[in-house]
Amino acid sequence: MRDPERIEEILTLIRRIWKANPDFRFQQLMYILQAEYSESNNKIGKVESVEVDGFKRVGYDLFNLEDESFKKYLQHSLDHGGWGKNA
Repeated sequence: MRDPERIEEILTLIRRIWKANPDFRFQQLMYILQAEYSESNNKIGKVESVEVDGFKRVGYDLFNLEDESFKKYLQHSLDHGGWGKNA
């Protein structure tokens, strides 16, 4: 069983990041965090497709990402990435 404490820990980190950047909507924030996680981890989960009209879609499928890995990323982002400048 996964440690239930991880939930509050992750939410606390996201709360700190979001409070430091209150103009982001929640889904914008999550998309940016996923994109940055992917870019800093060999593009894990990055999904790209090109539509018929040539429009390129980019998304992130981090369904299988372990919470501990994302938690470490969030903490590192707060400590070194500038996200927590006002938190």
